[in-house]
This record gives sequence, C-alpha cells and structure tokens, in this order.
Amino acid sequence: MSPAWQAVRPLKFYIKSLRLVPTLRYKLNTHSRPDVNKTNPIPVRRIISFVAIILGFPLSLPAVDQPIVGIAGPAINMIYSFVAKDAGLFQKHGIEPKLVVFDSGSVLAQAAMSGDAKMSVTSGPVTIASRTQGADAIMIASCVNTPPYSIVAAKNITRWEQLKGKRIAMSRFGSGTDTSLRLVLRKFGLDPAKDLIILQLGTQPSRYQALMAGNIDATIISPPLDLMAKKDGFNILVSIPDLGIPYPQQTVETTDRFVREHPQTVKNFLKGFIEGVHFAAKNKDHTKKTILKYLKTSSDPEILEATYQSYVQVTDYTGYPNLEGIRNAMDEVAQRVPAVKNKKPEDFVNTRFLKELEKEGFFKSLGK
Repeated sequence: MSPAWQAVRPLKFYIKSLRLVPTLRYKLNTHSRPDVNKTNPIPVRRIISFVAIILGFPLSLPAVDQPIVGIAGPAINMIYSFVAKDAGLFQKHGIEPKLVVFDSGSVLAQAAMSGDAKMSVTSGPVTIASRTQGADAIMIASCVNTPPYSIVAAKNITRWEQLKGKRIAMSRFGSGTDTSLRLVLRKFGLDPAKDLIILQLGTQPSRYQALMAGNIDATIISPPLDLMAKKDGFNILVSIPDLGIPYPQQTVETTDRFVREHPQTVKNFLKGFIEGVHFAAKNKDHTKKTILKYLKTSSDPEILEATYQSYVQVTDYTGYPNLEGIRNAMDEVAQRVPAVKNKKPEDFVNTRFLKELEKEGFFKSLGK
C-alpha cells in the first residue's frame, strides 16, 4: 500500500535518477501575502473525509483509540512519526494514530482548529500564531530545536547580496519554512519584506522543481533535496543547522481541550513518538528504509547516508521545547501577529507529560 501522505499531497511527483518529475503545475504569482479575512476557508472536513476513504478507515472510529494526527510535510521531519509507526511503537503503547500529511504547517493548522486533527507534528510558529489568535493549541514536546534546512540558490548565485531583488520560495505564508527563511535572511543582512520576492510554492519537491526549471532563484529545503541540489550544481548558501540557531522546528502539538479530556491518549502518543526518535538513532538500516519508503528519495548510498546523518544531527532526544528557540520564533511571528509581543515562551508550552514520563523512568529505559 502506498504511504498515507500520497493521498493528500497537492503536488504528486516521482524522483528518478536524482530528478523530480512534476505531474501538476505550480503557480508563481503568489508572492503577496493573502488576506485571511477575505479568502475562503479550506474545507478541511471534506479533505479529511476524502483521505479517510482513500486510506480505508471510517471516521466513525473512536477518536481516542485512533486519533488523526496531522504531519507537516513531506520532509525529513515527517520520518519521526513513520519510524514509530512502522516499528510498531505506537501500537506497543496502546494507540494507533492515523497519520495524515499536509503540505505545510499553516494548512495543517486549519485541520487542528476544526478539531479533525487531534494532534499535530508541526513547527512552533504555527502553534504560536494559532494560540495568540484565540485557538487552544499547545506544544507538548519538541524533538528538533533548530531549523534542519539549507538555503539553496541558482548556479549563478554564490553570495547573499546577490539575492536582492530575486525570487525565493518557501511552502506557505505562516509556515515553519516561512519563519525560518525570514529568520536566516535577517541574520545575513537582508530584509525579507524589501530585499526579495518571497513566493509560496507548497511542498519541497515542488520548490526544487521550480529551482531546476529556473522559475525561482533560491529556496529553503531540507535533506535529501538539498544534497541532490548540490550534486546538480546548485549552491548551498548556508546549512542552517551549522548556525546553531535555537528554534522550535519540529514540535508535537495538541489542544488544551484534548489534554483535559484524553490525557492518556496524549501520553501514549508521546511515548510511541519519542521511542521512535530513539529507535531511529539506534537502527540506521531500518530508518534508511523508512526514509526511502516515505520520502521516495534516491537510493544513492551517499545521499541516503547524508540524509540519515542530518536527521540524527538535528534531533533533541530530551523531547523538551527550547524556550530560547520559542522566543526566536515569537519574534518572527510578531511581524505578522503583533499580539505575540505580549506573550511569554511559557505561554505556548505544556511539559506536563514529559515531566511525568521522566519521573516514571521512561527516558532512562530508552538509553540515549
């Protein structure tokens, strides 16, 4: 059976001989920020219902037993959840989540706010924006506390100043790639609002395809696509993990309500998820197979090994959100949601379950 995310990704693609072959067209006229008060809401319940039909599971199943968990992807971050799933670790802890992948965290946020996705594996800025604007979204764990991306530029761009006036793409406005991109651009002296044209082009494969076609000048992507880009002769301006910027890149989110009503479900999911993170570090071959299965990447041994090593490099095995990183994300989100300035990092985090697991000796039982 094909992986779950193939049913919902907006741009189907195949990777052959280190090349991406798109089957749908992408749009490049999306550089202006949309007015969320005027745009029609995405019919999330219809999307979830369609996915449910494709995956063969009825929505009448009890949400507590088989909660829908949204994954912001497809990217290396999504592998955490699928490693746990394929290793049977969720089932081991008494839960069978239905994993559904969305093309960005901002789209996933709509499913979370509608109540369809009970938990999400997303990025911190999405939670920060949602909670500040009235939702009860809350971070309960974080296993990647630095951006895992690279900024990849066209073959004729080798310096940051050459990006001025150029087109650079991320997934969606308000997503983790959007916030990470703006954070890094400012670090290198560029004003995201004035110096570049920022486009939203959906998934990483679609952005890489646009770069290869010459329709954009740069993009933000993670392994394995940045590694493939380097082999294809594109320039990596920076590997963001090397900068050591604290940032809540990959977090586990749920809602205050779900925590109150179904605490054991939340705890069981965290146990399976976190054990999956540790499992991946100890079982390289299994994890590589999972990467190949769900990312459909090249089987080139060099690229596959580098992808795995990048996964290990950015992992925080404690599971705890980094408050300094949340503050960095808040500073960026505040550019479009000014009310964030009145909040504290602690307002977006609930570490209750992590503390319980630590007290119970769960982390010690995992070793690393």
